[in-house]
Amino acid sequence: MSNVTAPVGHPFVLVVALDLADTASSGFALDHALRIITRIERSQLHVVYVTASDASKQTLGMLRLYVTDKWVAIGSPRQNVGVHVRKGEPGHEIAQLAADLAADVIVVGTHKVPQLKNLFVGSTAERVLASASCPVLVAGPRPKPQPSHVISIAPPCPECVQTRDETQGARWWCARHSEHHAVLHAGRHIYSWHSGIPFADHDSEVSPTGVD
Repeated sequence: MSNVTAPVGHPFVLVVALDLADTASSGFALDHALRIITRIERSQLHVVYVTASDASKQTLGMLRLYVTDKWVAIGSPRQNVGVHVRKGEPGHEIAQLAADLAADVIVVGTHKVPQLKNLFVGSTAERVLASASCPVLVAGPRPKPQPSHVISIAPPCPECVQTRDETQGARWWCARHSEHHAVLHAGRHIYSWHSGIPFADHDSEVSPTGVD
């Protein structure tokens, strides 16, 4: 993706909302925000955390440290970043900060499953969407790590092995696999072909597959 330049006189402003109690979805949202902002010249990034308790310098320090670690980990170039801690209802405060900054887009994270109804109903994203005067990008949920797969290879059919030995390779499959190949491997498309060189026309008597 090539870099984009914001209109002259107005930098591109992105506000990303974080929840320090949900670093999985917040980290995913911040990753996306950082990748967007580093591709747009003359841009500004503002990170906001809304707390229900009294905002403090200690909370601000934790937020600054979290953003710094993410910034270094993603390898983003040096850039000025605004960090904000606000007290109140998250949806309203996020939308209000975006309005105060004349933001172009808001990024929020979510840990909910990606069905449209479940993604928004009752979430902070829903409340931000209801109040924001700019587009809202919902990032998430973070994809779950794919489990490692142990490939299990079935041993060869003894009757097929015997058939190949007895016919010296003229026939590959035993009678059972020749006649019911498609049924035994339902859902899989399996084709086999055997011929001398140069290749001759397919001969089911030479290498029956059950699918002609």
